[in-house]
Amino acid sequence: MTRRPGRAVSALVAALVLAGCRAPADPPDRDARGPSHDTGTAADLLVADPCADLVVIGARGSTQDVGRNLGVGTEVRVTVEQLARRLHARSGTTVHVDPVRYDSAATPTAAGFLRNTAAGGALALQRLSTLADRCPDSRFALVGFSQGAHVVHTAATSVPSALVPRVVLVAMIADPSHNPDDPIARYSYAAEPTPGHGRLGAGPRIPDDLRRAAISFCVAGDAICNDRGAPGSGQSPTHQHFYEKTSTARVTADRLDRVLRAQGV
Repeated sequence: MTRRPGRAVSALVAALVLAGCRAPADPPDRDARGPSHDTGTAADLLVADPCADLVVIGARGSTQDVGRNLGVGTEVRVTVEQLARRLHARSGTTVHVDPVRYDSAATPTAAGFLRNTAAGGALALQRLSTLADRCPDSRFALVGFSQGAHVVHTAATSVPSALVPRVVLVAMIADPSHNPDDPIARYSYAAEPTPGHGRLGAGPRIPDDLRRAAISFCVAGDAICNDRGAPGSGQSPTHQHFYEKTSTARVTADRLDRVLRAQGV
């Protein structure tokens, strides 16, 4: 028998959406403020070949349009473009983005939110398995923002053991289930990692065999991933606007590149 979330959990999820996990309407593939990278176009940085050297399985945030930004949301797109720039510069590694086409619509209940993220995690794993079979020479990254980070967190806890060696990156940007006690790499765009848990509470630790590939990003002003008070309190405009900036994406990509370098990518 499945237990239904109680009122407290429902309140947390409602607060999560209302306080900023709902992303603003995202721009089309070319940012309205200009290219998200320094030169060239997205087509120069990312390839259509689903069997690229590095396949990024990306998950967008709440309410972001799967028909825009490569289906992965502004924050993931601009970050992956910056990462592809770095990979091209030092190794010629090709990068392909594959979106997780889960239902990221806002839901009024905890049950709906958790059902959508669980389904998203299952879809991400399904896609990972399919592409791993089809593309024996590819390696894989799981990257998500906000609700999409929760999807990635969920998927990472259940990666089949046979596929673990091929997963070289698990990146959670502004994860509402951020766990400050998880001994993975964590980055806050400052000297020290953020100490708070995610708005949904501290999620499960990333499995030991994927810890080498995992990194969580959370800036201090983001109450979705750094909820310092009672869960669900406070607003978080930082959550909606910080990670999509080109300057932020460059720093995020630098940290992702460090993870990949450590694994020989």
